[in-house]
Amino acid sequence: MYILAGGRETSDWVKNVKKAPAVSVRIGEQRFDGQARIVRAQDEDALARRLLMEKYTARYSGDPSTSLTTGLSDWGKRALPVAIELTPRR
Repeated sequence: MYILAGGRETSDWVKNVKKAPAVSVRIGEQRFDGQARIVRAQDEDALARRLLMEKYTARYSGDPSTSLTTGLSDWGKRALPVAIELTPRR
């Protein structure tokens, strides 16, 4: 799972992940345990940004009266990518 931190290293949750990378995530009704890490490799950084931008750009491109697409693009370029390796809870 990839997420982007707009506040980069100053985001409280990024500070928490750096100190304690064990996380829990809920997606719908499913809960997962995971290990979070800051993405450092250039190829994985590019992959995370591409996947997130593909997912969210379609949602924001439908309203031409706003600059959300531009803001989203800026966010996608400057935000800090974080990866979470998920394991389903049993």
